[in-house]
Amino acid sequence: MNEDYDPLTTESTVTPISHRGILRVMAVLIGIGAIAGFAFGGVGFGVGVLFGGVLSFANYLWLERSTRAIFSQTAAASTGILAVKYILRYAAIGLVLLLIYWTGAFPV
Repeated sequence: MNEDYDPLTTESTVTPISHRGILRVMAVLIGIGAIAGFAFGGVGFGVGVLFGGVLSFANYLWLERSTRAIFSQTAAASTGILAVKYILRYAAIGLVLLLIYWTGAFPV
């Protein structure tokens, strides 16, 4: 039962991606998805992919700002408000998607 295990290290060969890099990758993937949507699914599908991409940008930026606020120096005094804002982000995005579903503006 005496097994030799490799020690855990904190060294990583993975280079972290920057905030700007994430936004670039998102933009490229949204562009590719929209082109594929227009080509294979029609205009409505392509516009739906573009709208979903814009919504994902908004969600990412809102999440980044909320997370930054939670970990700021002054966050201890307003934790409840920050938590409500964090959860309201989901409600707002869900409401937008529900409106799209109800109106049938884009294929879901």
